[in-house]
Amino acid sequence: MKLAQFIQTNMEHLLEDWEEAVLEIAPALKGKDSPALRDHAREMLDFISRDLSTSQTSEESASKALGKGKEPASDIGGEHGTHRLQQGMSMLQMVQELRALRARVTRAWGLQRRGLTEKDIDELVRFNESIDQLIASSIASFSAIKDQVSRLIEAMLKASPDPAAIFEPDGRYLFLNDAMADLVNTKHQELIGKTPGELSVDLATELQDAITTSVTTGQTQRREYHHHSPSGRELYLDCQLVPVLNDQNEVEAVVKTSRDITERKQAEYQVWRSANFDELTGLPNRRLFIDRLEQTRLEALRKGSSFALLFVDLDRFKQANDQLGHSGGDKLLAQVAERMSAKVRAMDTVARLGGDEFTLILKETGRDGAAEVAKGLLNSLDQAFDIDSQQTHISGSIGLALFPDDGRETEQLMHNADQAMYAAKAGGGQQIRVYEPSMAQSESCYMRLNRELDDALRDNQLEVYYQPIVDIRTGAISRAEALLRWNHPDKGLLTPSAFLSVTEHSGLTEAITAFVLEQAVICSLRWRDPSGESFPININQSPASFVTRSLVGQWRARLIEIGLDESRITMELTPASLNNIHASGFNPVKSLGLAGLRLHLAIDDFGIKPFSLLALQEFNMDSVKIDRELIKGTGQGGDADRIVESIIAMAHAIGVQVVGVGVETEEQLQFLTRAGCDYAQGFLFSRPLRQNDFEVLLRRREG
Repeated sequence: MKLAQFIQTNMEHLLEDWEEAVLEIAPALKGKDSPALRDHAREMLDFISRDLSTSQTSEESASKALGKGKEPASDIGGEHGTHRLQQGMSMLQMVQELRALRARVTRAWGLQRRGLTEKDIDELVRFNESIDQLIASSIASFSAIKDQVSRLIEAMLKASPDPAAIFEPDGRYLFLNDAMADLVNTKHQELIGKTPGELSVDLATELQDAITTSVTTGQTQRREYHHHSPSGRELYLDCQLVPVLNDQNEVEAVVKTSRDITERKQAEYQVWRSANFDELTGLPNRRLFIDRLEQTRLEALRKGSSFALLFVDLDRFKQANDQLGHSGGDKLLAQVAERMSAKVRAMDTVARLGGDEFTLILKETGRDGAAEVAKGLLNSLDQAFDIDSQQTHISGSIGLALFPDDGRETEQLMHNADQAMYAAKAGGGQQIRVYEPSMAQSESCYMRLNRELDDALRDNQLEVYYQPIVDIRTGAISRAEALLRWNHPDKGLLTPSAFLSVTEHSGLTEAITAFVLEQAVICSLRWRDPSGESFPININQSPASFVTRSLVGQWRARLIEIGLDESRITMELTPASLNNIHASGFNPVKSLGLAGLRLHLAIDDFGIKPFSLLALQEFNMDSVKIDRELIKGTGQGGDADRIVESIIAMAHAIGVQVVGVGVETEEQLQFLTRAGCDYAQGFLFSRPLRQNDFEVLLRRREG
């Protein structure tokens, strides 16, 4: 039987035998459908048997020897190479497959023939020529596609804005794109064949460690790096290192791709800093102070050492603040922070708890050493402060407690230092008092106010007042601002300035904020206009509370519970809190997520501190309130007039309404009218009123 006839007669057996060989060569193909594995083998055997059945000239034989056979061989072999590449086989495995096919067919035919004639040998030669043609065309197709893929990948990597590089197993650059070359500020040709260490890349040690780990384990590595480029730019990179395995499952290279996450890191740092540092002074705030105090306590317990805690409350600060104004008072607090920081070591901590209260942690310090530091602080505070060319004098009352003598727990130590400070305050101020056990019988002003405020929530001593906001064009009351008041049983009516610092550092902020919101929503729905539209109310919120996601979640749940989801509430934010919210990626309007509740945002104290124009646009700000310090100087043709006019023009250009706050004179109102201001608020129209009194005023105006 001729070879061609043998192939056709034994086709299925040959294919089955061939499939067994393929699975030995490429075990990864196990589990695939047999038709998928035999796809081109049948076509190739059909081609070979047809080729053997036709006559062949010596010229055609010579062409085959040069790899230039008949056209069908190129088509069939090319299709086979493409298919095997798609199945994930290597070129070597594909060639081994075709050689196995040749071996299986010739062995089976030889066993049947039991001796070969001259004509049989001629057929075998032609059979081998056909197989060689298929191998050549398969390799050509396989290589062409691989080359194309390589070119595309190389082009993609080169064009990518993200730095990318390929390293040899020993860490030498094999390939890198333009972004990577720019990152290390070196030309491509100077990088190839060198390691990051040889190029003095600042993160060379960490990078070499990651490459070695990928080569050793064969696993992908995910690392973040802090990089200083040669140009001086500071970068944060999120890098992924992926090992490339050859046919023997050995790592032949490591591919590293990097993503610039500098902006994200900076935003995260800003959010962290806002949560842990006082915006005004740059000192650690209460949250970070307590954390450092606890860490210092644990460290002192391990070492058997002592440390001192100082509480400082400024004397005569309220009078200085009234004299200097809000802006001047802020500058004074900033200078106080600078003087305190200059009197301690780098290992110590100076923090601002809020208002005019500061604390200091003096590590590894005894009672005498702490007393000397306290004297230095007191002397420094006694020196005049120069604020906007004005000489201002204040002082301080300092309470001192020592660990472990005056307390072994954080809360006890803080309480005792606070008691000592209160004793210094009660003694007339401008002095230092060291904690004594007898002080435990008295209660500090701060602690007492904190306890009383807790009682105020429970006993309904808090009340919301409302101050009208007037439409300048019509004179009508268009909205109101909700203002919290405390009906203190002994001290009378207190404004938030008297207890705000307590709420922000006692854990009561969210409960008080929720109370104000609920009262405002109730009134918004109660004071509907004749068309049924709810009345707009502004709430001036503490920045610390407003950015709390849990608080927004509580609002949502409470509003749904009581069915108050059709009110018109505007939350007023300071420029600083707006910037912080924007940097954190938190949008309170979207997070509230109630279809009927129209929650708007406004900026309070506008025109004094910087703010984010991008945040104005992103949060769809409803209005801005020009700071009262600017309004105070308007109507006299000076700089204040030009500043306010510019603010109004800019706000109107981006579709934001403007409210003038603190309007007390007709001259101020007339100026705002000429400048095109939308709304005005101040004593010229009304002081803040109780709910019932405001309702009477509102209905009288409507009538």
